[in-house]
Amino acid sequence: MTSSTRPPATRRDARQSGRRRRRSGRGRGRTILLWLLGLGLLGVVLATGAFAWAYSRTDIPEPNDFADAQSTILYYDDGQTELARFTGGYDRESVLLEEVPLHVQQAVLAAEDRSFYDNQGVSVTGTARGVYRTLRGEGVQSGSTITQQYVKNYYLTADQTLTRKLREILISVKIDNTQSKEQILENYLNTIYFGRGAYGIQTASDAYFDKDVSELSVSEGAFLASVMNAPSLFDPDYADGNEERVRARVDYVVAGMVEEGWLDQSAADGVEFPEVQDTQPTTAVQGVEGYVAQEVRGELSELLGLEDAAIDSGGLRVTTTIDRDHQEAAKAAVEQFRPTGEGTDDITVALTAVRPGDGAITAMYGGEDYQQTQLNAATDARVQAGSLFKPITLTAAVTEGISTESVMAGPSPMTFGLEGGEVEVRNFRDVSFGLLDLRVALAESVNTIYVALNEEVGPARTVEAAVDLGIPEDTPGLGSDLTNVLGTASPTLVEMTNAYATIAAEGQRAETYVVAEVVTATGETTFEAEPETEDGIDAGVAADVIDAMTYVMTQGSGTTAGDLGRPSAGKSGTSEGNVSAWFDGFVPQLAAGVVMYKGDGTVPMQDVGGIDQITGGTFPAQVWGEFMRRALQGEDVIPFPERVGLGDAIETSEPPTEQAPTTQPPVETTAPTTETTTSEEPTETTSEEPTETTPEPTTPEPTTPAPTTPAPTTPAPTTPAPTAPLPTDPGTTAAPPVDPGG
Repeated sequence: MTSSTRPPATRRDARQSGRRRRRSGRGRGRTILLWLLGLGLLGVVLATGAFAWAYSRTDIPEPNDFADAQSTILYYDDGQTELARFTGGYDRESVLLEEVPLHVQQAVLAAEDRSFYDNQGVSVTGTARGVYRTLRGEGVQSGSTITQQYVKNYYLTADQTLTRKLREILISVKIDNTQSKEQILENYLNTIYFGRGAYGIQTASDAYFDKDVSELSVSEGAFLASVMNAPSLFDPDYADGNEERVRARVDYVVAGMVEEGWLDQSAADGVEFPEVQDTQPTTAVQGVEGYVAQEVRGELSELLGLEDAAIDSGGLRVTTTIDRDHQEAAKAAVEQFRPTGEGTDDITVALTAVRPGDGAITAMYGGEDYQQTQLNAATDARVQAGSLFKPITLTAAVTEGISTESVMAGPSPMTFGLEGGEVEVRNFRDVSFGLLDLRVALAESVNTIYVALNEEVGPARTVEAAVDLGIPEDTPGLGSDLTNVLGTASPTLVEMTNAYATIAAEGQRAETYVVAEVVTATGETTFEAEPETEDGIDAGVAADVIDAMTYVMTQGSGTTAGDLGRPSAGKSGTSEGNVSAWFDGFVPQLAAGVVMYKGDGTVPMQDVGGIDQITGGTFPAQVWGEFMRRALQGEDVIPFPERVGLGDAIETSEPPTEQAPTTQPPVETTAPTTETTTSEEPTETTSEEPTETTPEPTTPEPTTPAPTTPAPTTPAPTTPAPTAPLPTDPGTTAAPPVDPGG
């Protein structure tokens, strides 16, 4: 039956039943809505009560307490003795708001908070957005109002937590209710970070424009209002691309001033980008420790992603790997044995020390004063390593099964065939040697023997050994040419010292580091260094190379270092034209290196310091020896591992009796060779050692066994002066070296 055929009473009952059902549904909906409204009101009441309770219990911290707490302090490895302090580099100089030109104040408001005089200290939308991003794991976002930024930077720590964010909101509201807008703006302008170590508008005016804040123009005010947002992004002197960004930001600020009615359009059209002075040397760190502090800054930036503002004002407590005794020993050794006299004013000396098997840098002397020269000669200067590469070729040879007792002849000169030509190699002062085993040849630093060894092993193997020991693959000059054994590569001092530390650690290669621990101002440890080590070379190979390197100390150029009172191993090196001189060596628990160069690293160190030429076996060896004696005072005497004798078993006959070196006149050739290389470093018996012009080490010279071969006589060198020394510029490639001594 259809609805049209139902009886009237049936249709009426159906309509009434439907109305009852609809009324019942609407009633339940109203009930649920009322419940939800009630719960919402209850939530609002509870939230308001909680906020009021928290507000009543929140005190405004003392600004001076915050300012003191925010300095980042660097400690020596004991975690207690202060090494340096990052305070921004400038003393904070507060000024009254009335001393800040009105157009500068308005530029800051246009950049950071145009509703400053109307809001209640907190931006609801900005705060909600920040909380949302925090909950999404994007980190706690900065306050969007000037009051919130002021509270965060002046009263609170840099901790990225919701608790800190809630405190920021509570204090911002309380500050807005208890202080005038003028007082808040004044405090903000006196505390905000502008980059270049400058906190506050007065110090920023000095840092960027070298003038008092009262003298700032509209364009200069707009610039400072722009750079304060993110100094690392907007300071033109900080990074490439910053100038384009800050120009756009200045335009934005000026347009905002026009929009708010603070600047008329005709005046805005006349605003030009201001002339910004170069960054001036910071006064936050000085002297030798300044180089350490800047290395720490670099690691904090790289490891923790911290920007300058967080480093300078984050209140961090940073324990470094620097041993105070070692650092003092480095300064004392350089001061005592650096060359003095005519022609030595522009000679740079650098020293560093590394713990084998760990990588911790325990001493760093990158220069005399960071305020005078910002180039760290321990980490940034690159000069040819010279004969420091001979132990690396020896490492490659022993790895290939060649015994360190293998004997070779060392006449001078010798001609070696190369693809496309020939190369003539000479020993230092053109001295010829008879048959020497590889250990004695290392002590005498015989070029012709080690180039011949490199030819036998293959120069590519020397490169592989260098990388295995920790020399970066992209080191300038690290090529697989035959003469790479003579030190065409230009590693940094830290890199070279760490490579020798790998040998000292019996083959364990470690990454160097200088930051051991980072603790926030609230006591939270956010970083602890874990040494990164891996197998570099075989322990047996290392043992045999160590044994060979001890010969340098007992009968080679290492004797100039003096007696350490314990087993030691090392090698000296000098680049072509004496433009760099090195000494690197180690005991089982400490490796150290010294490098010396003149001017920009391309100036020959000849006829300076009272001697005819500075080589690695002269002043650098003396500095190294004095440092090691001082640094190792009170430390256990640890023996080196016993020589393994890899390759000894394959010797087919007893090695011939070693012959004394003989001097020969240079060999005349009928056809010119493509290149000539001469070397090598003098031993303690050669004439270039400063035995009469430099002070003796503080401890007596060791009683050394008689060398297995008589010391050579030293005729005047017959090789021509070098023509292409390697500058410190890491992009420069080297000519084949003429390693003349060290």
